[in-house]
Amino acid sequence: MLIRFKKGKHQWKHKPDTLTCVRDDGSVTWTHLHSGFVHHDFAHYVVETTLGFENAFFGLVAKGYNILDFNEPKATRPFEIPREAMNTEPIVSLLQSEVLDGEADREGLFRDHSASLSVSVTDAQLEIMRQKMRELLGRWHNLQPGESMTLHFKI
Repeated sequence: MLIRFKKGKHQWKHKPDTLTCVRDDGSVTWTHLHSGFVHHDFAHYVVETTLGFENAFFGLVAKGYNILDFNEPKATRPFEIPREAMNTEPIVSLLQSEVLDGEADREGLFRDHSASLSVSVTDAQLEIMRQKMRELLGRWHNLQPGESMTLHFKI
């Protein structure tokens, strides 16, 4: 699946960032991203590709789930969110906080919360995720409004 992040031309004039996913079968799902939300999706991409998750956000989109359906209330959502996807969110949040907030004791975040995670993350995996996240953020920062970057996701 191709994942395309496009930098909006002007957030305040209803031309926000967009996320478009083109599945291997050619079908497409997309959404506008609220300001700064691209960082959350970068963290998802990094966590899912590093840890080999197939049933978290991008894995589910690759399998045919539509992005906008994830925003629906549980009662009206056309699917149940799998446990793997639920287990991914705390890791995504920790990575996002660590990299974006410039946490002084970066290892402290994962060390302090690793016992509560239902998925084990090794030090090597964590370092890979940190590096990937910083690389994506750098690429995004260098984009001009209207430009896009494309990532590949395989399940």
